[in-house]
Amino acid sequence: MPSTLNRDLKISPGVIGSLSPGTIERNPAERRQYARYPFTGTVEAFEPESQTRIQGRTADLSEGGCYIDSMSPFAAQTRVKVRITREKRSFESQATVVYSVAGMGMGLHFEAPDAQQLVSLKKWLGELSGQGGVETGIDEREDSPHPAAGRESVLNELVRELMRKGIVDENMGREMLQRLA
Repeated sequence: MPSTLNRDLKISPGVIGSLSPGTIERNPAERRQYARYPFTGTVEAFEPESQTRIQGRTADLSEGGCYIDSMSPFAAQTRVKVRITREKRSFESQATVVYSVAGMGMGLHFEAPDAQQLVSLKKWLGELSGQGGVETGIDEREDSPHPAAGRESVLNELVRELMRKGIVDENMGREMLQRLA
């Protein structure tokens, strides 16, 4: 007798029986590696070759990119500089248009934003994910008397993250951290 779950989802018992316990089938068409969150901010995208500038608004945001609602999106594969602004915060990055739908908008992939810009993006994502603002160790006041101290903190975090991911071995990481101290 089929379970309620099977009946509600209209999955045949043969399909369920062919999956091993704990198996999750990933849609091969889904290429995103970062969680997306609904997010509305104003956007300015600039294409340097043609000197074209367009305005729009974000519909969603992730660490890897965003979707921009725009009546006149750039064509797929166009490289742009994008600036997203919401309230008093902004994020800037080089980006590539991954897909474009005329009269609707475009999906962008961020191309290696610099560390300070990544801090802004991660703060937004932390808030959107319910984790609150991400602690960065950087004093963000414009009148900060020691801006270099903030950079050192970011460098310490970066070295620790590289060690955690196995990109930098323990000895080299410790040596780098000692030089930063």
